[in-house]
Amino acid sequence: MALYNNKLWLLSHIRDSFISTDDTGMSELVMVGDEVPKQLADKLDCYRDPEDSEDDEDISQESYDFHLDMDFEVQRQRSNTAVRLEKLDNAKKRAAKVKNIKWEFCSVPPSEQELTDLFVRKEPRKNVLSTKKSLLSEKLEQCTNLPQNPYIEYAKFDGSAQVGILTRKYKIFLTMLPEEHRNYPMTVSCIATAKIEELIGFILLKCSTIHGDFPLKPVSHYGLYITEEDGEVDHDFPNLDPKESVAKFGFTCLGLVEHKQITKNVSFESSQTMIQIDGTQQITANMHLMKVHTTAMEAPLYQSYRVYIVNKMRAKAEIQLGISGEKIEIDPLQQKNSKFTFVRQKPVSHHIDSVAWCEVTDTKSSGTAFRVVYSSSFGGNTANANVASTQSPILQTSTSFKHYDFEADHNTAEEIVQKINLILELRSSGSRKEYLASKERKQRRRSFHSNK
Repeated sequence: MALYNNKLWLLSHIRDSFISTDDTGMSELVMVGDEVPKQLADKLDCYRDPEDSEDDEDISQESYDFHLDMDFEVQRQRSNTAVRLEKLDNAKKRAAKVKNIKWEFCSVPPSEQELTDLFVRKEPRKNVLSTKKSLLSEKLEQCTNLPQNPYIEYAKFDGSAQVGILTRKYKIFLTMLPEEHRNYPMTVSCIATAKIEELIGFILLKCSTIHGDFPLKPVSHYGLYITEEDGEVDHDFPNLDPKESVAKFGFTCLGLVEHKQITKNVSFESSQTMIQIDGTQQITANMHLMKVHTTAMEAPLYQSYRVYIVNKMRAKAEIQLGISGEKIEIDPLQQKNSKFTFVRQKPVSHHIDSVAWCEVTDTKSSGTAFRVVYSSSFGGNTANANVASTQSPILQTSTSFKHYDFEADHNTAEEIVQKINLILELRSSGSRKEYLASKERKQRRRSFHSNK
């Protein structure tokens, strides 16, 4: 009840009551623009208490019971009269836009010309779709007669983009190209399951892409040969069998050689017997060539032999000799029946590039002796034992070369010597060249002394 003693609050409450209860909105328009509470406060409270706060001024601005928005347009519920007046106003605005035309039947029918003028026939527009062509489409249309690459079917053997599949990488020397293009090899990567003829097709595909100006022949006109690292083709060995898989061979440098067709002169006057003899000789020569080819191709594959190693005291010890295209291993075998061991051989391994020579030294009825010469200064030699021991079976023949003496049956010894010599001819290491040069110098020195 304390608020009723405040004159300013009572005036504000009366004004708000009129504004809120008047549906016409006239009281709001009249009272909003007048600052009556402020004027009355100045007249009635001429001597205000200095201790009074300015809350009274805030109270006079608006009622405690009604909180109006600060915007000028006060949102309130409209009366039915105002809504009806607004609907009538909108109806009049719509009616002003409507034009009423009275339809009257004409006594005189219209002529055909008038009907034609009223309903003129118009031709529909044809929507012409403008098709734009790209530059690639135009180029493809202009190049419709381009020949297809005959080696495109061998693209599936490309191993450069394969994941999780065994691949083989080769350096291919293209001997049929001019000299300025065949001095450096072309690197080719193919899958390990491909055959030699498929590898040749893939090489020709890559060659036609890089060197498109040179004419190439079908796959059957080419062969892969064993090649040195400087690009020299080894013609002592036949070309790789086109039907074999590339995983069978461990060579990394190969040469693609074009086969020249040799015309055969057939004599129809020869007798049937001569034809049969020539056919038999041809078959025999082919079989021998295939045997040599197979032996040369299988030479780098690992194989172990049971032989005897002989030391300088001529004592023998049974060992296992392992030979591959990378190294030679000597592993001793435990003797079951012998209580005393006169030769204590320890495991030793030599890189194949350190081996310089292999030959048969003696042939007896009991067995065949052969010798393996190696370079002691080669960095790739590894041994698990002290090979310089007095108990070692190694005999030092020079400052840089030593040798092992072995003994085995005739067939095994011949097979080992042939296998090692084939590997040495394929690799042609620096140790072998040095040994051959020193051997030649010794022969020249002996011949010089004998001539004196």
